[in-house]
Amino acid sequence: MNCKNCDSNLRTDFAYCPTCGARVVQKRLTFRNLAADVYERVFNIDNTIFRTIRDLTVRPEHVIHAYVAGIRRKYMNPLNYLGLAIFISGAMFYAMRKFAMDRINFDIFGTGMTNAASVKIMDAVMEYSSFVFLLYIPIIGCSGYLTLNRQDYNLPEYMVASSYALAHISILTFLPSLLIMLFLPEHYIQYSLIMMLFMFGYSLWAFLRLGTYSLASGLGRSIIFLLLFFLGYLALSLGLNMVFFLTGEVSLEDFRPIDK
Repeated sequence: MNCKNCDSNLRTDFAYCPTCGARVVQKRLTFRNLAADVYERVFNIDNTIFRTIRDLTVRPEHVIHAYVAGIRRKYMNPLNYLGLAIFISGAMFYAMRKFAMDRINFDIFGTGMTNAASVKIMDAVMEYSSFVFLLYIPIIGCSGYLTLNRQDYNLPEYMVASSYALAHISILTFLPSLLIMLFLPEHYIQYSLIMMLFMFGYSLWAFLRLGTYSLASGLGRSIIFLLLFFLGYLALSLGLNMVFFLTGEVSLEDFRPIDK
C-alpha cells in the first residue's frame, strides 16, 4: 500500500504516513467521516489557527519565539495570519459601507466638520484598507526594536512580532466591532478610539513578554515605546490625509466647518 499524498510505501496497519504525516484513508467518503474530518481540521482546539489565536491571547511570546527559532508547524506563520486579519478587516469595511456609514457620527469632538468629509476620508481608507493595514507593521516593529529589545532580535524579527500583534488585534476585535457597528453605529467612532488604546496596550504587553525587565526599566521603556508608537500613528494619519488631499480624494472645502 502506498501513501496517496507522497507515494511512500506503507504497512497495512499504519494510521498515518511516517514520511509526510498524512492520515491513511481506506474507506470511501461518507457524510459521517466528512463531518468528522471538518470538525478535526476546523474546530479541534489543537488546530493551528485556534492554537495560534489562543497562545497569542495568553502567551504571545511563545508564538513569536517559536517562529523566530525556526518552528513552522506549530503555529500559523505571520503572513497567513496577516492574510486572515486583512480578510476580516475587509469584511468589516464592507459591512460598514453597506449598513452603517450613513449612521456613524464622525464629528464626536464638535469640530463642525461635515459628515460628508469624514465619509470621503473613510471611503479612501477603505479603498486602500489592505495597504493602510500593512503600514502599521513598521510603526509597531520599529517602536519595539528601539525600546523593548532585551532578546536582541533584529529588525526583521521585530517585523514578525509586530505582524502577529497587529493581526491578532484585528482578529480579537472583529466580533465586538461588528456588533457595535450594526447595532450602535452612532457610537462607533468612540469605540474605535478605545480600540486604538487597546492596540497600543496589547502591542506593548506582547513586546514586554519577549524579555525580562525590572519595574523601573520596564516602565521607562514602555513610556518611550508608547510615545514612538503614538508619533508613528499620528504621522501615518497625517500622511494619509495629505495623500488623499494631493490626489483629490478630499478637498479643502470638505473641511470647512458647518455654519451655525
